[in-house]
Amino acid sequence: MNDSHNLSQRLSRVNLNLLVAFHALYQERHLTRAANRISLSQPAMSHALKKLRSQFDDELFIKTSEGMQPTPLANRLFQRIETGLLQLDEAIVSSHSFIPEKEVREFRIGITDFMINELVPYLVRAVNEQAPGISFNILYTKISSPEMAYKLLQEQELDLAITQFEYLPQHTGCYELLYEDQLVCVADEGVYGDRESLSAEEFLAPPHVALSHREDEPILVNRKLISLGMKRKVVVKTPYIATLPAILSGTNMITVITEYGARLICPESPLKAYQMPIDFDPLYVCQIWEGRKADDPGIHWLRTVVRNCLQERGLN
Repeated sequence: MNDSHNLSQRLSRVNLNLLVAFHALYQERHLTRAANRISLSQPAMSHALKKLRSQFDDELFIKTSEGMQPTPLANRLFQRIETGLLQLDEAIVSSHSFIPEKEVREFRIGITDFMINELVPYLVRAVNEQAPGISFNILYTKISSPEMAYKLLQEQELDLAITQFEYLPQHTGCYELLYEDQLVCVADEGVYGDRESLSAEEFLAPPHVALSHREDEPILVNRKLISLGMKRKVVVKTPYIATLPAILSGTNMITVITEYGARLICPESPLKAYQMPIDFDPLYVCQIWEGRKADDPGIHWLRTVVRNCLQERGLN
């Protein structure tokens, strides 16, 4: 029953578009949003759901105050359907070579705040020159670990995530180390003077602004200080690097940021970067992708463009 002849017979009775509708409904949990996602009208999506329910003899999605929640059967079906659709998409995409100047395609890139300033303007200009039909959907994401990156790649259907990690991903072949970055402390030069570094006392005594996109995990700097029997006073926690000059200028407050981040915010402000009085391991700036898309020639091309942009700017 598993030979290709019987497979063809069974699949001939299945409308592939219904599986696409199922996938959209599962991810959006909302009929109208799912319809918009795959360019269907709401009545057409309702009709697709009716056919899906008949096909699988199950409600699949139940309307609640929190959206359309999947049934146990829908949960079991989703991973297999998504895997099948991704493999089909890869087969179609890989059936032709990727010619940048002729392609019309949107790439979804997940990126953290400091990387938006660091990369996006240069990436967009480079791609616009090479491939005018390529566009980007840049999504700000809170990524604090490789595991979270892989999860978001699947949940948000990202083609690529670009962020920094405290440790390198364990999934070999699904990431590329772009460069390493060291931590420095940044403060108002008018308060701390024109020198290279701060003492441990000068670093710990003032209030701190913590640059972090973590919500429920200890901040890297805090963990290190605690391990050394030290503590700092964090009065503001923000994921947005662009806010730092306005917060820090004219105060004795200090923040810890990467060297490249400091080069972004210090030149046009009274802020200065000082060497840390405590040694920290480097942070790893990586681009990371889902293994199931590793053979996509478009994503392979995009990764090369990202790498080249950073190389031209002396960061790789």
